[in-house]
Amino acid sequence: MSKNKTSENRTHKDSLFVDYFSKDRDWKKRFLSLYNALHGTDLQVETTTLERTNIKQVLYKNFYNDISVMVNGQLIILIEHQSTINPNMPLRLLEYITRIYSKRVKSRAKFSDRLIPLPMPEFYVFYTGNAPTAPEYTLRLSDAFILNQPTIQEYPLELVVKVCRIKGEATSSILQRCPDLEQYMQFVELVEEGVKSDREEPLTWAIRQALRQGLMVDYLERNGEEILSILMAEYDYATDIAVKQEEAYEDGFWAGTYEKALETARNLLLEGLNPVIVARCTNLSLELVQDLALHPEF
Repeated sequence: MSKNKTSENRTHKDSLFVDYFSKDRDWKKRFLSLYNALHGTDLQVETTTLERTNIKQVLYKNFYNDISVMVNGQLIILIEHQSTINPNMPLRLLEYITRIYSKRVKSRAKFSDRLIPLPMPEFYVFYTGNAPTAPEYTLRLSDAFILNQPTIQEYPLELVVKVCRIKGEATSSILQRCPDLEQYMQFVELVEEGVKSDREEPLTWAIRQALRQGLMVDYLERNGEEILSILMAEYDYATDIAVKQEEAYEDGFWAGTYEKALETARNLLLEGLNPVIVARCTNLSLELVQDLALHPEF
């Protein structure tokens, strides 16, 4: 394992989450542990067909969409790992699933008089940020529609994303149902502890601590050098995003009006306004407004 941080590869395209659950040698076993935890099933690697269906992500540098796997040719599971709140995930995932379908279906077949069978998609976000949220909630594409109306029973186009909080005190129950995910999060917490402590080699320290605690042992022992590269690239990305958020703060909105916007949002919600309208009026994210509706004390 390298002891020189400056020599570590900073251009790796996948996050630790992606590598652990969909790229590593034992990815099928770990992905099925996620699938079984989400569905209450007991599928086994030996009797389950898994096919990666990822597409290249163009929204940020060289990163890919996180996890996209087709199960037994019937169901495509798309999972995104997010450390920041993003109310636009339904729109992003709509783009992903559209591209996946386009790759799988020949152009001429779309004009056929025969129905093209499509694997059904499911959409998940695993949230590891620090903002207060419910353990589980849903984001809908229709939340963004300009003509969003509570009286509409069924929208012509909809996409539903289940968000699972997997960090903090109030977490989704999936964390307890999936030992692989639980160990992953324990390792992430060690990494964060190492970085915050300003150790000379925080990532190497985190890996050694995880091995001492029996976390992800086989994976870490086999891939020590590669994991350092992944973590360095991941933290470069996180730092870049943090800088952009700090610049936005300095530009004005977050500097002096955030608390006022929260108070305004609470009052509008008490008056019975739709959260979508409240988000537009206050410039707060729709997800944050939805959380305020559920937890006004935030």
